Amino acid sequence: MTTSQLRALYFLVLTTLVQLPSSAAEFRTWTTSDGRHETQAELVEANDSAVTLKKADRNVITLSISKLSKRDREYVQAWLVEREQSETLSPGIVPDVLGEQVDLLSMIDPVKDTQAGKWERDANALVSARSSRSRVVIPHAVSGSYQVRLVARRQMETGSLNIGLAVGGRHQVLAIFDYGRTKRSGLAWIDEKNEPSNCTLYRKPVFTTGRDSEIVCTVHHSHLRITCDGKTIIEWTGDPSRLTLHPNFKVPSDRLFLETVYGSHRISQLQYRPIRESKFRQYRPRGNPSPADSVALIEHLQGHGSGFLAAPNLLVTNHHVIENASAGDLKIFFPEESEFVNVHGVLFEDVDRDLAILSLETQRVPLAIAYDGDVPKGESVQLRGNPAIGGGVTLRNAVVKGTTRSMVRVDGFDFLQIDASIDSGSSGGPILNELDQVVGVIAMKATDEGEKLIHEGLARLDDSFKKKSGQQTQDGIAFGIPAQDLAKALDDVRGMSAKEAGRNAQLHENRVVFKRLATLAGIRLLEANVNVPDEMRTQAARVTAIRAPDDLLELIPAQPARLLRSALQSEDIQNTIALLQHDMDKHLNTIRSSPHLSHSIIRDFNALSQRIKAIEKFAQQPGADYLRFSATMTRFQRDVTRLMTNIKEEL
Repeated sequence: MTTSQLRALYFLVLTTLVQLPSSAAEFRTWTTSDGRHETQAELVEANDSAVTLKKADRNVITLSISKLSKRDREYVQAWLVEREQSETLSPGIVPDVLGEQVDLLSMIDPVKDTQAGKWERDANALVSARSSRSRVVIPHAVSGSYQVRLVARRQMETGSLNIGLAVGGRHQVLAIFDYGRTKRSGLAWIDEKNEPSNCTLYRKPVFTTGRDSEIVCTVHHSHLRITCDGKTIIEWTGDPSRLTLHPNFKVPSDRLFLETVYGSHRISQLQYRPIRESKFRQYRPRGNPSPADSVALIEHLQGHGSGFLAAPNLLVTNHHVIENASAGDLKIFFPEESEFVNVHGVLFEDVDRDLAILSLETQRVPLAIAYDGDVPKGESVQLRGNPAIGGGVTLRNAVVKGTTRSMVRVDGFDFLQIDASIDSGSSGGPILNELDQVVGVIAMKATDEGEKLIHEGLARLDDSFKKKSGQQTQDGIAFGIPAQDLAKALDDVRGMSAKEAGRNAQLHENRVVFKRLATLAGIRLLEANVNVPDEMRTQAARVTAIRAPDDLLELIPAQPARLLRSALQSEDIQNTIALLQHDMDKHLNTIRSSPHLSHSIIRDFNALSQRIKAIEKFAQQPGADYLRFSATMTRFQRDVTRLMTNIKEEL
């Protein structure tokens, strides 16, 4: 192995530890049963009678299974079995199962069901007359969990649309959209507070005048979420007894209603579907949303950081906090609990945004998110986390107060800049406004190099940053990932199928194992080089003096080799190796049994692990023959590089 080859290998190892590409589609050749036609495509859906394929040009085709070759039919059957297994073992994502759809719009009689003001029919739509308040009660009882979908159009610039919802069987709440001059939205009343004073306040307009918008309200016993055109605008979790209607409303507790205030809206669709099964059916939150209860300490073998509940059973943190830890190694400690909560899987990772979302199970109430992303300059905020203050001491759920300064744009991404002093370990904690809404995720802190470090990447600023860089921190400036980016990530996770969630969780585990194997490979190759006896170096000098060195391994000189050998035998490096090898056999067994991986990548993982063990054994007894040593090491280096490249391409 020449010096350039050695550098190439170490560069591959180091770049592997920084970032891995996203998962690639599995394209294969599909053949018809008569063998006359072939196509390259990815399998995206299948059942017992047909398959749906997506070709490289993104065109989608559907074929009958009977028209496929025997090999392809066997592949589809194996794929269906794997999907069933993955859905059974999915880490925390179980989509709602909706019942039969009921058309509520056709049930409404504007004369009989109007309680205030005036509603009337216009073709197939229901339209409210412009008045101070127009209310119509929907003549259909609801119970348990359900989903309401309506398509509405605001017909003039002023006026709000309100939806009365039944929650928890006998409680009610009013969802308000675009009320007043500021067009604010939210829930009224929560703890006898209306939307400007509670954590559901949404400050940006929801409707566009003259254009249809789809509103979907998903209601469970202690959780409700409302989206507009697929984007979450209101979410609330808690004891339904905290929800009330204003005493002026006289609506039965099992009925829904529509209301417009100082305006006119056209409702062209209104549908109701009961939820038969739900991931929330066992979810009974304890207490009220509170940063003191919902911010967690995240620990693993290589460090610690912070995180917080942002939705039921979903914990948010920075990507760099968890990127080198498997889900099984992560321990989540909530305040006043000595026992940790297990992580089911890492469902979402955004390296560029330094954001991650984990799946777990807890009855704690998530924090409210500022889904509008509104962060006025000069607003008072608080930052919560678990900073390390030295000497092995970590402050639990520490609070730092600050003031929003501005948005800074770095490499195409916006970051919230705050006047506040934070320490290592706070990464991943929430930034909260005065309504206790999350307006950002703590991502990094300022250092002596300031803006330069921003460009060098958020992942550098983890728990070990000061130790790695030897630089001192400069108090006074903190940076955060804006809430609108967090909101989009949460919606992405909610939209995942069970199979997608399982695949993402497995992909994180694969990346962690790969990074550990890549680092071990580099260490073992280095060990073999520095362990050669001095007489081999004398041989190497004679051989390279009469033979072109391009195809020979360049040995590390004696003095640097002694220093490196001593460093590799140090307690710190040995501890690092132990961490890299921790539960490796268990992780490799998980990879071998994963339904989300191709046979080729499983084979390459196994081969890479075996090569590393062979290199470790060889490093202990490198022999005394330079040419044999050079040939063996060159083969090891070539095999390791090939296997790492193959695995990285699939991850």
